[in-house]
Amino acid sequence: MGKMCPTIQIDDDLHAWLLDQADALRHRRWQSLDVEHLAEELEDMAAQQRREMRKHLKKLLLHLLKFYAQPEEKEHHHSWRKSVREAREDISDLLKDSPGIFRGKRQEFLSEAYERAREDAVDETGLSREHFPDECPWDFDKMMDRAFYP
Repeated sequence: MGKMCPTIQIDDDLHAWLLDQADALRHRRWQSLDVEHLAEELEDMAAQQRREMRKHLKKLLLHLLKFYAQPEEKEHHHSWRKSVREAREDISDLLKDSPGIFRGKRQEFLSEAYERAREDAVDETGLSREHFPDECPWDFDKMMDRAFYP
């Protein structure tokens, strides 16, 4: 029996290709697997999860920074509290599904997200960069604490 190829090509229809590859895996049709593209797609999926984590960390940090810099607004901006809660939930969900998402680099994720959130906080509040700490003033556990609002 000669070498088989995927019945559907990835460039023709990604969705159909994914389903075809899943079927080939389930039925152990190893010769039908598009190994290189499968590996690339799996790496892309992992990268997408990391991008999602960065996005949620940035959202959480942005709103915590706004609370930090404008404490007098704390009681007036219920939408900020909702955004904080949603970001914490999204981060928790990602961590539940993928506990290794940080790949041992949680502090790097935090630092990158903090710098981006700080820039947005400057834009959204009209305050200068100096109004916000150079480095994230909270550790991950503090940020994720449901009762914590600076």
